[in-house]
Amino acid sequence: MGAGQIGGIATLVDIDFRNAAGFLGEPAKSIEGQHIVHYLSHAMIFCVGALLEAHVVLTPAICVYGERYKFHVFAGTHKFIDGPGISRQVNHLCVHRGYNHSMRWNECSPDNLALLVLGQQFSFNSRESGSDFLPNRVRYGTTAELKKHIGDTTCHYFGWGSRRNGYLVPLLINLLRVDATILPDENCLEIWNNQEKFLCLQQPRCRSENHGALCPDDLGTVLVCSGYVVGIMTSRLIDRPCGVGFLDLSLYNKFLTCSIDDSRDVIDIDEEFMSFDYKGISQTPATRPMVTVNINETTDETP
Repeated sequence: MGAGQIGGIATLVDIDFRNAAGFLGEPAKSIEGQHIVHYLSHAMIFCVGALLEAHVVLTPAICVYGERYKFHVFAGTHKFIDGPGISRQVNHLCVHRGYNHSMRWNECSPDNLALLVLGQQFSFNSRESGSDFLPNRVRYGTTAELKKHIGDTTCHYFGWGSRRNGYLVPLLINLLRVDATILPDENCLEIWNNQEKFLCLQQPRCRSENHGALCPDDLGTVLVCSGYVVGIMTSRLIDRPCGVGFLDLSLYNKFLTCSIDDSRDVIDIDEEFMSFDYKGISQTPATRPMVTVNINETTDETP
């Protein structure tokens, strides 16, 4: 189960290799999970993200904080193997200013969110060579009141099983879908629900008892209910003091809406190769410095 409902602590070497991901799920169909992207940052962390717009990806800040060079994210595939999928270069970062990376070993930085601004949009209407399906965005901007999603039978997330296996890459080739249900907060223990910012979830039992009650899944995967993204997986073993499971995105509507609106200005006014249209762009050097976007209106809570 979700926030705080932990039956044990998994170790980095305690892996069920017969079902490496540890969770019970169904292979994702090509008509679902089209918002999922994945990447390996220069910090050598495998992370997942979600397309909120054709040029904007939501992902945890821990995955990209401190990045100095541009990197690529991959979409249009549910397979983690060399070759399939299409890529876009990340040219700008917008990190939630409440995320305190320098103190994360001593204090909690729960606002673990970032937006990636891509140099070129993913096409939602024309399938590109190398993709298995058309990428698509997931809707965002749920109200601060999540009661309408409690008991929602449509909630689900996707994963390759990389979060707690001790490796830099997933152990599964095919993306799996896991169905979950949001429960009232009183159904989950408060000990790991830092500042009441994490969702209380009920999900299938893990295949292996060794993983505890929160099965391994991918850092950055999002929980989607009734077509809206409502949570994002931000916790790893080192983040346990900050909460466990999926961060409640209804608390961050201002960060998402204002940052995405400002990202359009960044694309419009920046260099020529980042023009906001469907034309091709010139290839830029892989070691080109990355610019961090400064956003004033970043959160509903942070002053």
